[in-house]
Amino acid sequence: MMAQSTSDPGAVAVDWELDVTDSLLLQILAYVCPSIFGGIALLAGGLLLWLVVSAVLDGDLARAVGIVAFAILALLSRRYLPALLETNLTDPFWNRYSRRGLVIGSVCGALILLGSAQLHPTAPFVVFIASWVPLVLTAAFPTSGHAEPAVGTLVIDDTEVPLEAVSGFRMGSVGTFAVCWLSYTRGVPTAPRLIFLPSNYVDVVTELIDTGTESSRRARSTIGRTERLVAGLFGLGMIALGPVLWVILPPGDGQAVALYAGAMFGLFGMLLLWYAYSA
Repeated sequence: MMAQSTSDPGAVAVDWELDVTDSLLLQILAYVCPSIFGGIALLAGGLLLWLVVSAVLDGDLARAVGIVAFAILALLSRRYLPALLETNLTDPFWNRYSRRGLVIGSVCGALILLGSAQLHPTAPFVVFIASWVPLVLTAAFPTSGHAEPAVGTLVIDDTEVPLEAVSGFRMGSVGTFAVCWLSYTRGVPTAPRLIFLPSNYVDVVTELIDTGTESSRRARSTIGRTERLVAGLFGLGMIALGPVLWVILPPGDGQAVALYAGAMFGLFGMLLLWYAYSA
């Protein structure tokens, strides 16, 4: 649950703590990727069961035993499986995902994968890649913050935001929480760029960032023309990689490779283009 603030939003200082359990939208987003993985596991288990049953019905018990033994050995041979079953994490896996939610999500994930396969052979792969987007969005949770306008302090997850180096920010509210994206002048060390906070504290944080930005007299430094050109060309090249491979590679597996390359490299290409445009 969301922690209570130490004072009212209009007072000297406020503290907050957000987790995925504080918003229905965040909970749904957090379940997307595990549900797709669960759907893949269900489909793989269903395929394994079908192969075993087919072997038994054909009277080939040796093949049925061999399939089961191969599946067990394949799982046990992977080092990460025992690590997943025995973890020393302070935040247990089940604290974020309930067993019932994972079961329901896995069934829905399997149905989505099967339904997408009916549309196009590569559609399940697109669904798998897309499922990582909400995982990235919810990876920053749980998050905590402390804002103290009286002394000009903003701390996110125990890291102080250098307000004097903030060159701009964008704020957007989504239900009970808000998302703030901070931009810094060039040369600033690692600092929080995404801030998640309760919607009722938006005014406090916005006023604090505005005050810090206005009080700064540092000129905003930009990248050179050559660096901007190189970043833009690299970005265009990475975006064009997927379409080019789609054209030159043969249909079927080649198009799946092109789709994967386009999704992965295209994302970084867009980031480079944005950097070349906004830096």
